Amino acid sequence: MWSRRQIVCDGALVLLGGSVCPCLAQSSRHDAALGCTLTDTEATKIFNESTDTKLYITGNEPMIPKSGNKDFDFALAQTLAKISNLLDATPGFAYYDDYDGMNAFASPRVRLSNADGTVLFGQNLLKRLMQGNDHPELGVAAVCAHEFGHILQYKRGLTQIVGAGQPTVKRVELQADFFAGYFAGTRKREKPDFPAAVFAMTQYNFGDNMINHPSHHGTPNERAAAIVRGFEVAYAEKRNLADAISISINYAKSL
Repeated sequence: MWSRRQIVCDGALVLLGGSVCPCLAQSSRHDAALGCTLTDTEATKIFNESTDTKLYITGNEPMIPKSGNKDFDFALAQTLAKISNLLDATPGFAYYDDYDGMNAFASPRVRLSNADGTVLFGQNLLKRLMQGNDHPELGVAAVCAHEFGHILQYKRGLTQIVGAGQPTVKRVELQADFFAGYFAGTRKREKPDFPAAVFAMTQYNFGDNMINHPSHHGTPNERAAAIVRGFEVAYAEKRNLADAISISINYAKSL
């Protein structure tokens, strides 16, 4: 099992075993009106149905095989560590069986000690993303950064700030996209050849036009635009996380 101490510095960023997704489909185990957020009851149900995650009790248990691709798992762990450091959000990370609809979720439920919540990535979603032709591993990273953005929202109380009184989860979801773009912009500064546009295209493809449905995440153009705005804040404006959070609140509330 990887710990954040092994990958980054201190604490525990852990791959629990399983896979992540961006709340794309209606699931029999999840109320779509909550967007990417799992209630404690929903999280318990999914945890209990997963053979792999049930084995993780203290976080010290033996590592369970993950995606089946050792090199990919190692590279993803490095990426998750970078996202965690940038967004100051350290969730447990687990694959899960998204048999009832490709999805990725973030939950404030703390599954492991010293974690800020839990991110679940669906195995079917992973397969779909890895079939892409243009840097598919970055499509996975884009979804992960979005879900870690939700963990940041839970940790800082941002969900209530941007989502209060709204008929849909759009503002909350687009703020999470903003944070994913912020990560992409930071990586572009560090690595000039980083293909950040993949992040915008990934979220564009996950947009929807159900503007009056409670689960509406934002249109394709709105999702791509949120990525671009977060990217600009990191890459062009070189803002720190505190500034980025403040800008993201105003951005989300303007939508």
